[in-house]
Amino acid sequence: MINRRDLLTTATALGFAIFVTATDARAEDPILTLTGAFGKADRNGEARSTLADLDALPQTSFSTTTPWHEGVVKFSGVSLKDYLAAFGVKAQDIRLIALNDYSVDANVSELTGGNAILATRQNGQTMPVEDKGPVFLIFPFDSRNELQHQTYYSRSVWQLTEIEIVK
Repeated sequence: MINRRDLLTTATALGFAIFVTATDARAEDPILTLTGAFGKADRNGEARSTLADLDALPQTSFSTTTPWHEGVVKFSGVSLKDYLAAFGVKAQDIRLIALNDYSVDANVSELTGGNAILATRQNGQTMPVEDKGPVFLIFPFDSRNELQHQTYYSRSVWQLTEIEIVK
């Protein structure tokens, strides 16, 4: 049974969490964390990237329709392939974890073969948390019919906060 004090503490913490996630991160704040065993991991087994870090990697863009937007949307960011290569990742499988704890395990070659990008911009604008940002793993759905399938839709993770190396 939850008493009134515990309920108030929980409500206050929840309100703070909503406030924090609803505001834009500062430029120096990490927006994506890579965890597990990989070539360029720090001593804690992770690498944290800011928007500037992601922008410093080779950029790509495409325009596509999605099940979550009306009309064609232009996404830009770093390809997942280039991101993983930049950190010396040679994994077969990864777990994609969103801010709301949604997670999905996926095969790296399936994601990179589908030309997934870690989009940080939608129609040229950085994406706030309220609109699927700041990182959205997305596929160019209109480029190939096989990408227009639940397999790829479920791996399109918005508010992506962590990529964990599974194996």
